[in-house]
Amino acid sequence: MSEPKSNGYDQIQIGGGDTAQPINLRSRLRLLESRISFYGKKVIDCGCGAGGYVMEFLRMGADAYGIEYSEEKVARFKESGRDLDRVRVGDLQRMDFPDDTFDFALLNEVLEHVPDERKGLAEVWRILRRNGTLVIFSPNRLYPFETHGITPKWNRKPVAPHRTLLVPYIPLPLGKHLFDYHARNYFPGQLRRLVAGAGFRIVHRTYIWQSFENISGSQADWIRALRPGLRKVSSVLQRTPLLRSFGVSQVIFAVKPERS
Repeated sequence: MSEPKSNGYDQIQIGGGDTAQPINLRSRLRLLESRISFYGKKVIDCGCGAGGYVMEFLRMGADAYGIEYSEEKVARFKESGRDLDRVRVGDLQRMDFPDDTFDFALLNEVLEHVPDERKGLAEVWRILRRNGTLVIFSPNRLYPFETHGITPKWNRKPVAPHRTLLVPYIPLPLGKHLFDYHARNYFPGQLRRLVAGAGFRIVHRTYIWQSFENISGSQADWIRALRPGLRKVSSVLQRTPLLRSFGVSQVIFAVKPERS
């Protein structure tokens, strides 16, 4: 992969944690199932990690596949003895599928890691059928912590997400002089414009709060101790109309129109 500047960010890191943790997985699947029937659909999870969502889509009756940049994560899927052809190593910017192949595509905390985000969306457009659905879960810059952490330029020591309070609110032109960002972070309007600019019609938007399952791999001990209470608070905020928009991730449901 080449690594161009994109959306105001300099080089970003390919990779990230696996969101297929039990609570988070159930929460996101419930949201997807509330708007989409997967039975009989051909589905792709773009950036599928070790295939957790692929297996859930299969359970729902979908003909599901996954593509993942990390060879290590794909190897974990294959070591589990599951259907080996369902998940493959690949590049979201150059996917090895014919045009108009899938009814549904998922980008689950992935777009922010793709070096050329516009090229990635163009590839999803290409492999989706007309009236096919794209769902994106991606960081919400209204959330007051930088969920992928940062590395200050003055000491090059990575800072864990829980120590980044208010960092997302620092204007990016200034922030780039202070930190190396590990992934992009989008204000809701930025992500909407990006998706619409790729030709998709946005049909629904919402937000999702945190499950505190250490997806980043850098969770502090005090957060781990407080997880039950933090999950209850997240659940309340998730259901509160105004405060919901400050959730850790924003969610976009979009459709590839019948005619472009």
